[in-house]
Amino acid sequence: MKKPFQDIQPTNLKDQYGAPTKAEIWFGNPYMPWRDPQVPGGKWGQLLTIRSSGKCEIAAQVFNDDIRQPIAGQDHEEIQVTPEQAQEMLDDTLKLLNYFGKVDTDHQQIRTQETTIWTDTGKVIAFYDYAGENRPVSQLAMAIRRTLGQADLMVFDGNSHDDFIDRFTINYAEKDDYHETLVLNRADNSITYDRKIKDGPTVTTVYRDLVDVTHILDNLNSVDFAETIPGIPEDVVPDQEDKFGHFDCVIQRRQLRPIHFSGDYEQYCLPKPWTTLMKVLGDLMDVPPMGELLNPDYYQRRRRTTDDVIYLTVTFNEFSNQYQYLTDDDSIEIGDQVVVPVGDDDHEQTVTVAGKHYYKRDEVPYPLDKVKEVIRKANVND
Repeated sequence: MKKPFQDIQPTNLKDQYGAPTKAEIWFGNPYMPWRDPQVPGGKWGQLLTIRSSGKCEIAAQVFNDDIRQPIAGQDHEEIQVTPEQAQEMLDDTLKLLNYFGKVDTDHQQIRTQETTIWTDTGKVIAFYDYAGENRPVSQLAMAIRRTLGQADLMVFDGNSHDDFIDRFTINYAEKDDYHETLVLNRADNSITYDRKIKDGPTVTTVYRDLVDVTHILDNLNSVDFAETIPGIPEDVVPDQEDKFGHFDCVIQRRQLRPIHFSGDYEQYCLPKPWTTLMKVLGDLMDVPPMGELLNPDYYQRRRRTTDDVIYLTVTFNEFSNQYQYLTDDDSIEIGDQVVVPVGDDDHEQTVTVAGKHYYKRDEVPYPLDKVKEVIRKANVND
């Protein structure tokens, strides 16, 4: 796979610095206090050392504006990789930081982010101010985590994870015996998507090596899924369970126990990163017909609360634009036909409901006084 910074490295890098033989990658977390009587106002940080021999070390350190030192009583962790793996990490680090970082000439200043590199010519170069949100920086950080088998490394971007996700499985079902299953598998870099229609066949689509599943899984943090489910509020309108499908999700991690959560397929039961993940997968897979699992009109729905207003998205025909209307009739569902006022004269026209969403009054997508209201649900005379 082509590296993200392959085209931007200078051709004379080894002539300029020599070959890297050791790197110390420091990341200090200014938001994590650490009590140490020798370091007033101390914060916690992590130092990763990579040597060309393959010997690597991870050590916790405490720091403030004036001092940085190992945390007393905490042993460092040693990891052995092959010399070839170590050299690749060292070379990539020098290439990346030579482009994205600044060379530090003030070696006395304590920074929250700094990497020092030693080379075979005796040079010592310290880099800082390389933003972790730069995609090549975060990609190299994840590549080092994978090589060392340490998902919790702070290296470069501070985006440590509790563990690697090896498999992400979602099952979706509706009461009419319609089923979907979506599996992201790190082992063979594949996405498998099954759709089982009632009294019909199961359609299976497998995506292998067309997308970087490893990159998708590495950008997911299992904690974000386990701890960000809002929960159903107390003021929901009762008897809405039959409106939603049911989902079940299992996140299999490399060392820690699997995470399992399930519920109705609506926003109060789904974790915060769900919408982003479904959009990424929907854009990548893009093979019609997509089912309900990847349809934003399904995963962006939520239960109605007593103070919600209802916005309907409607279409006038198969090829028309979509328009928004208000309604108080919660029995209207996607696929129904409704009668709406159209144009300056508000003449009546029958349209099809393509989407239905609940909003708080201060969160509506369009001002309430600018949106027309549905006249009624269509009947045989319309």
